[in-house]
Formats: sequence, C-alpha cells, structure tokens
Amino acid sequence: MRSLLMMLGLCVLMLSPFPVALSELCHPQDKKALLRFKRELNNPYFLASWDPKEDCCGWYCVKCDDRNNRIFTIFLRSDQPDPNVTGQIPPSVGDLPYLRGLSLHNLPNLVGPIQPTLAKLPRLTDISISNTGISGPIPEFLAQIKTLEYIELSSNKLSGSIPSSLSQLPNLITLRLDRNKLTGPIPASFGSFKKPGLDLILSHNQLSGPIPASLGNLDLERIDLSGNNFLGDASFLFGSKKNTELVDLSRNAFSFDLSRLTFPKQTLTWLDISHNNIYGSIPTGLTQVRYFQQLNFSYNPGLKGQIPQGGRLQTFDKYSYFHTHLCGSPLPPCTK
Repeated sequence: MRSLLMMLGLCVLMLSPFPVALSELCHPQDKKALLRFKRELNNPYFLASWDPKEDCCGWYCVKCDDRNNRIFTIFLRSDQPDPNVTGQIPPSVGDLPYLRGLSLHNLPNLVGPIQPTLAKLPRLTDISISNTGISGPIPEFLAQIKTLEYIELSSNKLSGSIPSSLSQLPNLITLRLDRNKLTGPIPASFGSFKKPGLDLILSHNQLSGPIPASLGNLDLERIDLSGNNFLGDASFLFGSKKNTELVDLSRNAFSFDLSRLTFPKQTLTWLDISHNNIYGSIPTGLTQVRYFQQLNFSYNPGLKGQIPQGGRLQTFDKYSYFHTHLCGSPLPPCTK
C-alpha cells in the first residue's frame, strides 16, 4: 500500500538554498510549533531553512495544505544515516493539529519512546518512524488515533508485546513492525481488522507461539512473519479466493501439510516457506499461479514427492527446493 508520505516524496537531509517568501501564508501557531520542534532536535543543520523570518510554508521537509495553509506533513528522511539529529521525537509535534503525516527515517540518534503527544493529532493518517534509535514498547495510545491508515515502525529498538488494541483502528491498511525486538504472540484480536487488503509485516523480531487462527478471516495483501519463533499451523492463511500477493513464513517452526492447500492464481507473486517443518507434497494447483517472482520451499525435510510439471515451478533453480525430499526438475529425477 502506498502511504501519503510515500506519495509526497522524500526530504534529503542536506542544506539547500533558503526559499524566498513573497508573503506570509503559514499559520502562526504552526510556525511556533515548528520552531520548537527544531529546538527540541537541537537545531540540526539541515533545518537551517526553518528561519523565523521566512514563511514556514516554504521551509524544507514540511508541506502546507494549499486550502488552509496549515502544516500537514513533516518528513525528515535521509538517504544515509544522519547522526546529527539528536534527542527524542519532539513533543511539539502534538501542537500541529492539521498534521496528517509524520516520517522520520535514518536518524540513528533519535532515541527515547514514541511520543504520547501524537495522540493529540485528530487528523493523523500516516506514521513512519524507521531506522532510528527509538525504544520502549509500542504504545497503546496509537489505537486512539482512529484516522490512522499507515503505521511503519521498522528497524528500531522497540520491545515488548504487540498491543492487541491496534486491531481497533478502523482504517488501517498497513502495519509494519519488522526488525525490532518485539516478543510474545500475535494478538488474537488481529483477525478483526476491518479493511481488506491489509499489509501485515512483523518479520525479524522475537515473536513466538502459534499464530491466531482468526488471521484466516482476513484477506491480506501481504503477510511477512519471517525470522521469528512461530510454530504450529499457518495453513489458514492460504486460499484460492483470497487476493494475497506475498506470503513469507520463512525461518520459523511452522508445521502443516502443504498438500491440501489452495492458492490465489491471479495475485500471488511471492511465496517463501523455507526453514520450517512443513510436510507433504507440492499441490498441483501451484502450476496455475501465473505471476510468481519468488518461490522458496527449501529446508523443509518433510516435503516429498515429484515437483509438479508446468506453470512457473521449473523456472526457479534447485536452491528453491534444496534440503527437502522433493524430486523432479529442477532437482534430479524421481526414482521408484
């Protein structure tokens, strides 16, 4: 799913020529809040354009709404890690009542918890905080921001369990919590997300236990649970009537019979179930999946039998079937 922040583009953290203000459009409350925001980040060099003598609608790394000239986006994103941004997420971000998007990326010295003042923002739809040093739990107060559509908290130092209350967000279409230190199970309540086509990305954490069967109620667009400690059944994530594009269950301890599963023929492009305890044979229905780009069954010693001929199954090399008891092209022929 494309977020508001992705569509607006990136702000490269570098000194650029100051904008020239022809007239002051910026709301004075927003300008005051942004200047506090800059001070709370210890006046980083790349925000030098945030000059109190200039119109804040022309400052870099922010966007003004053309209809009311209120600040609706802050996007501080760097192509390379920028160590010059220090401190916590500025509390003053909560004093921008028209803010819809907040993006903070590649700021390793941004530390501390996720600011509770975010709960004051009645219009916030997109939060993207990634590749930073923020830590602590994922806060329960995020569930109070009913406008949220996109949450990305990837590649940080977040710990603790995933709040079950996030399933109460009625408009959420993307939840990315990958590459943190999260523990515990996936909340059973996650089967009650309202929006179809949810992206659920929880990879590379320390999550554990069986995944809730209620996830089978969802028509997920992408689900990535790789690199955790999950076990048990995950077969209910699949089905021919779903519109799933990506399923990555690799590097867990899942155990279920692959033979009896069906798959979406028109949408599935990525299937990785490697490094698990999955058993059975490859269903012939997989030959009818039209648009495979990635397929990996390797390191499941319980998989056996002939690889079905046809479709795209033979376009992948032997490493997609490595360390199984499968046979047939692209592996050696089956023997009687």
